[in-house]
Amino acid sequence: MSKFLVAVGITLALNCGGAVAADLEYRQTISINSPNPTVDEIDAALFPKGIAELKAECAQMEKIGLRCQSVISKSSMDTIQVTFARGSAMLTEEGKGFLRSLGAALKRKPDVWKSVAIEGHTDATGADGTNRKLSKNRADAVKSFLQAEFGLSNIETIGRSSEKLRDTDNPGSAMNRRVEFVPEW
Repeated sequence: MSKFLVAVGITLALNCGGAVAADLEYRQTISINSPNPTVDEIDAALFPKGIAELKAECAQMEKIGLRCQSVISKSSMDTIQVTFARGSAMLTEEGKGFLRSLGAALKRKPDVWKSVAIEGHTDATGADGTNRKLSKNRADAVKSFLQAEFGLSNIETIGRSSEKLRDTDNPGSAMNRRVEFVPEW
């Protein structure tokens, strides 16, 4: 039986190697637009169905010496509920409410995620250097809140500036001043 698993693993590795490399930057983004999402809604957005099963399969393959960690596609949750005033990294009360549901969802599944990247974004007004610093400060504000309220660790922050606008038709839109959450399996 173990020889069969090794053969299957080698076949999968050989057949999927190119596809895995091509998918490293692929990310399925789920948007949460509800003003008061439930923990279950956030859980479903952050942790797509089957991630735990895929992780178990990868663990089995790693036991026989193969690496399949990369076949689990990334997902991210984009929110327009954690938005910021122009030029500000101050969390709103609405944003804090959303983050309380998010923190509860993360606490619920500590065995599914290794770390979470919080990406801060800005609108397209202002200089890129200023926007990069502001977007990082926004991500840091969210990280600080989640650590203080839920004791979460393994959170990294990234400032994306205005490189990934959510509302491309209106580059100055408040929807662009947001955060995005990317769990690492």
